[in-house]
Amino acid sequence: MDYRLPATVVPQRYDLRLEPNLDAATFAGTVSIIVEVREPVIEILLNAAELAIESVAVSQVGSEPIHGSASLDEAAERARLVFPVTITPGQWRLALRFSGTLNDKLHGFYRSTYKDAAGAAHTIAATQFEATDARRGFPCWDEPALKAVFGVTLVVPPHLAAVSNTAVLREETLEDGRRAVTFADTIKMSTYLVAFVVGELEATDPVMVGPTPLRVWCVPGKTRLGRFALDIGAFSLDFFERYYGLPYPGDKLDLLAIPDFAAGAMENLGAVTFRETALLVNEAAASHTELERIADVVAHEIAHMWFGDLVTMAWWNGIWLNEAFATFMELLAVDAWKPEWKRWITFGVSRASAMSLDGLTATRPIEFEVMAPRDCEAMFDLLTYEKGASVLRMLEQHLGTDGFRDGVRLYLERHKYSNAETTDLWKALGDAAHQPIPEVMDGWIFRPGYPLVTVEVDGAGLKLTQQRFLYLGGEPDPAEQWRIPVVFRASVKRGYVERRLLLDGAEAAVPLPAKPEWVVLNAGGHGFYRVRYAPALLKKLAGALAKIAPIERFNLLSDCFALSQSGMMAASDFLDLTGRFTAETDRNVWAVLAGSLAWVNRVIIDEQRPGLEALVRQRVEEMTSLLGWERQEGESELDRQLRGDLLRVQGTVGNDELVQARAREIYARAQVDEASVDANVLPAVIAIVAASGGESEYAEFRDR
Repeated sequence: MDYRLPATVVPQRYDLRLEPNLDAATFAGTVSIIVEVREPVIEILLNAAELAIESVAVSQVGSEPIHGSASLDEAAERARLVFPVTITPGQWRLALRFSGTLNDKLHGFYRSTYKDAAGAAHTIAATQFEATDARRGFPCWDEPALKAVFGVTLVVPPHLAAVSNTAVLREETLEDGRRAVTFADTIKMSTYLVAFVVGELEATDPVMVGPTPLRVWCVPGKTRLGRFALDIGAFSLDFFERYYGLPYPGDKLDLLAIPDFAAGAMENLGAVTFRETALLVNEAAASHTELERIADVVAHEIAHMWFGDLVTMAWWNGIWLNEAFATFMELLAVDAWKPEWKRWITFGVSRASAMSLDGLTATRPIEFEVMAPRDCEAMFDLLTYEKGASVLRMLEQHLGTDGFRDGVRLYLERHKYSNAETTDLWKALGDAAHQPIPEVMDGWIFRPGYPLVTVEVDGAGLKLTQQRFLYLGGEPDPAEQWRIPVVFRASVKRGYVERRLLLDGAEAAVPLPAKPEWVVLNAGGHGFYRVRYAPALLKKLAGALAKIAPIERFNLLSDCFALSQSGMMAASDFLDLTGRFTAETDRNVWAVLAGSLAWVNRVIIDEQRPGLEALVRQRVEEMTSLLGWERQEGESELDRQLRGDLLRVQGTVGNDELVQARAREIYARAQVDEASVDANVLPAVIAIVAASGGESEYAEFRDR
């Protein structure tokens, strides 16, 4: 089946009027679409699903309407409009009247319900149109390349708020008391970015970022929980305007918390919708993880206003251009906002998760052919977001931050209000940096997997070799190679040597001024590849951990753990290596340590578990004794997180009875006064009590 609409008729402008009835869970609407007819037709195909089309007509200026008939193909999600005479080439106005149901499936134009503090039920009507659900809100050409301008009017009861992509242009009170709220025209954009929300909502006072008002919308009584999102939102909006070199493309920016929302958030231009927990937070009671997630999501969605909204992928195979870039930009913004969070280091955990998935034989490329639009839903995963962002970070470090930024600006300027493909991005980056980008990057985007680089001493220099990394059960093809931007730092007698090179082939010899004492490959930690050190080099590097950065220590452990899982390193050697990290202070390094020990705990036989538990206790006791259970004056947010992480490991995987007893005491205290327990420790306490409890604890947690 051909899922693409014919190019004989294309839209230029939609004037949409919707009348939602929240009590009946229905909506009625009309849409007037200015279309360009490119060749003579007697029928027009467009997208519609779960709608009843009640009337159809086309007209030109100064002529009588030509009425037609509509038939729906629910399987294809299309409407076929047939007319009694030929529609000649030129500009026409297509008018449709339709109706539909506010569904409860969290897509299309749907209803979200919640109860207020008094227990009264309320309904909100909201939209979620990505990827292909605008057709459930109104008949349209529901493809990302078929951009148009949208004028929206919402007819709502007087007590309900109405929000759409743009600022309110005018309001009119109708004879029946309802309000007709008309919004300003949007920029030229894709259908999946159209949004409208209707319900009993409150907004914060606007924060002005240049000429743009920024607000948070939510159900009544929660506006105080939007302050944190306003802070990161205002910073991000200003940061991106400066980075991209282009003004924000909308006339206002609303962040809307929806009680029922399937995704984390959706980047509708000017009206970004969020799951409540991804936008609203009580800063005083929140854990660092909660704050970091909200900052990430808000920055991510605002980054989309340029990457995704202003410039959009031509078809769904290019969704990574939206999501990977927004992930990359979210990290840039949050790291600039809160440098003490060390966001690029904590991103190592996400990158490692993507590498774990991408090391399987069943992985996929970042970009692959998409025939049916629904197939693109498989792209909303770690490979698109985390691998995509990692590859972009690797390229940024290879080109230099200024050259990369200049390429991004050129890409946006060339394709604003339009669509682009991966090759367009490579061309802009290459033109700005004067480097051949496709030759380097195509293998990372259009092929699955990633390389393993082996490093060994070769005389006074190094020998690097590459092969595809695969877990047990996979056999790499020797012909499968990448062009790898390699950065390494070596300690030699006269100091340190840092080099950047492009490993372009199966192996490379790298001369050094003297035989290295130790070497760290993937220096800085930005490369999307694993490293295997020859045994002698690994031993020397393990003795120099204090001289390498936390992200480099993280990668060392992550790579060695993966090598042990793949059979290229003895498990006993990996466990011995973990003994070098008992005094580690970085939370992210501990994340891979704890994760690897938990994985071993899941796969060993019961007879071996007491030995592993003793090893785990030995590994973490030094740091848990230092950190204690209670928050300390002047400690960092990352130390607060680390305390909870390590206590959880000691009490669960380590099966430490003293830690379990203390956790039960603190859990009892939290039952009386939850605020008395650090929000970063409480999840660990609950996990320990649940893991070590008996029947009564099981029943309690089951019933919660």
